[in-house]
Amino acid sequence: MPITLRPAACLEGLPARRRPRAVFLPALAPFRPELWPLVVHLPVLDVNGALVAALAGRTPFRAAPPIAAIFACDPFLRLRDMAASLRAAGITEVVNLPSVQAHEGEAAAALGAVGYRAEREFRALLTLAEHGLRPLAYAARQEEAEAALSLGLRRILLPAGPGWADLASHVAVEGGEALAWAP
Repeated sequence: MPITLRPAACLEGLPARRRPRAVFLPALAPFRPELWPLVVHLPVLDVNGALVAALAGRTPFRAAPPIAAIFACDPFLRLRDMAASLRAAGITEVVNLPSVQAHEGEAAAALGAVGYRAEREFRALLTLAEHGLRPLAYAARQEEAEAALSLGLRRILLPAGPGWADLASHVAVEGGEALAWAP
């Protein structure tokens, strides 16, 4: 049975035992939970600003911190500052969600033309790792999983559902650890 991670827009009331498997995305708070599977993949909000604001107003985690979700292709993201904010809040892990990988066809081509690709997200995770955070690479498909692995990322978050086991096996054969994402 794979480790399954789920989004959490709010941490209040979430038992400490569930926090390490929660992907903290406070930008989801304005939306009903049934919309989260769609909204989590759309960078339509200030995901990073909402995260920093939510963490600034709370006591740092001493145990069982959640995983912080960042929009790694945000052109205004200052990785050093984000890393400092996350560490000050007691956060130890970070994942690239939402991801530009949700887009296909012309939308993906347009994003790629300005440098917004999975590889950019993975490189941001590597920079955050240099600043003391444990990276978790979200990969929507095998090509993104392979790109993450080739860059040295070993913990790969894969969409749960049909095909998960095959992709997880591929990740394991390549020396990675696969986790399931179930928004």
